[in-house]
Amino acid sequence: MKKVTILLFTAFALLVVYSCKSQGSAQNEQIPLVNVKAVQVQIGEIENNISFNGKTIYLIKNLIVSPIAGYIVKMNVKFGDQVKKDDILFEIQTKENKALEDNNKYNGKFGIIKVSASSSGTISELNISQTGGYVLEGGSLCSIVENRDLMVQINVPFEYNSKIKTGTKCMILLTDNTSFDGAIYRILPTINESSQTQNVLIKPNTNRQLPENLNLTVQFVNARHLNTCLVPIEAVMTNETQSEFWIMKIINNNLAVKVPIKKGIENENLVEVLSPNLNKGDFIISEGAYGLEDSTLVKIVK
Repeated sequence: MKKVTILLFTAFALLVVYSCKSQGSAQNEQIPLVNVKAVQVQIGEIENNISFNGKTIYLIKNLIVSPIAGYIVKMNVKFGDQVKKDDILFEIQTKENKALEDNNKYNGKFGIIKVSASSSGTISELNISQTGGYVLEGGSLCSIVENRDLMVQINVPFEYNSKIKTGTKCMILLTDNTSFDGAIYRILPTINESSQTQNVLIKPNTNRQLPENLNLTVQFVNARHLNTCLVPIEAVMTNETQSEFWIMKIINNNLAVKVPIKKGIENENLVEVLSPNLNKGDFIISEGAYGLEDSTLVKIVK
């Protein structure tokens, strides 16, 4: 009888143990896995930029004026024409010649003054619309801008004065989604009293014929770090006050662990992680980390 009791007790104990194990296994199988997307930590170079609005200007504008008072009898140019130095732009008839033009003694060969271009360039302003008009001595006829003296002007807040130096390289972005390089040509030694900005002239490195007063954007490199730890910007989480930042690192292929980080510089795509030290190839969650608790079981999906 005693042996039977022992056997029954042993069988009951084994049954209880097996039942507990089965329940534990069932519970483990029932734990839901959160689907996430993951990327690997990179080691590389990152830079961020500062941008300023600017416009195109021509430094040299040659004003063509009438040397005498008289009548415009011939125009050889239109607005926007390209001219060369010494090209004949206008012909002006003197008042005396106009008064005597019906006299056979004056056949039009005398009393006609030819006005030529003082430089090569583009007619940017044309103050005479047609022939026959009367102009005063010294009256403005047109303006010629020299294409080689195209500049970009930006207004830089004085707080960036230490970063803006003559010769500093930049990128010039146009509204048609094209861009080209440039470099600071001159920093004017005056400050706008109300805005506390300084005029800076940039020489563009392009052969394009750009119009004056074209709005554009100029970008300078603000900071650049090499061989640094980089993560995608969408992988970085923050609190409501943006005073704390963290990423969700994946351990053992399925455990997401919250890792507080200290950020360095960032751009529109990447964030530099100054601390803690991450290894190249570590997996972090790029999608699905929002609201995820620390030590959550996850499943990486493509």
